[in-house]
Amino acid sequence: MTDALTAGSGRRRWTLYAAAWLPMLAAYFGAIMAGGGSALEGLLLALHNVVPAALAGIGVVLACARIPWGSRGRGAFLGIHAGLAAVYALAWCGLMIATRSVVESLWTGRARVFTLTFDELRWQMGAGVLLYLTIAAMRYVGQIDARLREQEARAARAEALRARAEMQALRAQINPHFLFNTLHSLLELVSAGDGRAEEAIERFGALLHRTIDVRRSAADDVPLDEEIQLVRDYLWIEQLRLGTRLHAEIEVDDDALPCTVPSFVLQPLVENAVKHAASTRVAPTSIRVRAAREGGRLLLSVEDDGPGAILEQVERAPGAGLRLVRGRMEARYGDDGQMRITTAPGAGFRVDLALPAGVPTRMMAAHR
Repeated sequence: MTDALTAGSGRRRWTLYAAAWLPMLAAYFGAIMAGGGSALEGLLLALHNVVPAALAGIGVVLACARIPWGSRGRGAFLGIHAGLAAVYALAWCGLMIATRSVVESLWTGRARVFTLTFDELRWQMGAGVLLYLTIAAMRYVGQIDARLREQEARAARAEALRARAEMQALRAQINPHFLFNTLHSLLELVSAGDGRAEEAIERFGALLHRTIDVRRSAADDVPLDEEIQLVRDYLWIEQLRLGTRLHAEIEVDDDALPCTVPSFVLQPLVENAVKHAASTRVAPTSIRVRAAREGGRLLLSVEDDGPGAILEQVERAPGAGLRLVRGRMEARYGDDGQMRITTAPGAGFRVDLALPAGVPTRMMAAHR
């Protein structure tokens, strides 16, 4: 019997469930016919055995749905199912007695109560327990298979979103407008003999190298300290371009630095703050990047005190930055990752991320 209830919906599910009992019905019918019974007798006795088992099996399917695989400790899980197996076996026997009694009463025209001998009852109870275990096992196999398919689909979506994020970050760093402004600022520093020129060139080269290096490595997760360093270089260069119009603060707890995050998860948020807050006005703009670890959660935030926006319009905006980060969070962490936007006209813009505080694996440590 396969897990018929993992595919389709409604009537199709229950049709598949009923069809899964046909092999057992055929086996009973064949055994009775081999013993010399008539076709009618074989059909009635087969239905008498299989239909009650199938009806009681609906309860097994529903119980497994209410008690998903891995939802409880091993002892409690086995204990619950041991009790339910006994209930199922008793229910099967009770339904068999009831249906056989009704059929014989209708057949003979006299009220009759079908009974089982002690040996028959003992055999029927044992068979009921084994049948319960079979139904439950197939149901859980279906649950595990569905979870694996969901994880594979989520991983494939996360990989596609990661590739898009890397390409967007790379384009943002090397687009002609960004290059022109940065190189123009570098030229002014060199011409003026400013001591920051050499550091600016080094940071710009490091930023491009880090961006391309992460893309080549195909790393989905990177240590937070690498992501923060990417943001530091990006903001330093933008401060070079915008001067006093941009003030940046980065606050990161030491115990948060070893945690891993999806590559380029912060850079689009910081770029969004620079583009829509600092670059659009003459007044100074502050951008604050924070990272903290609270228990098993990593909390990240990017906030600016710019002009803000109407939240409903932000949610419907065609821009890819925020939607990309949200999509990656959902694909990578599901319900374990959250993204919240807080903004209003004249009240700045803030994005908060909460995700599991994972630490580098051996492969990540080797990569570093």
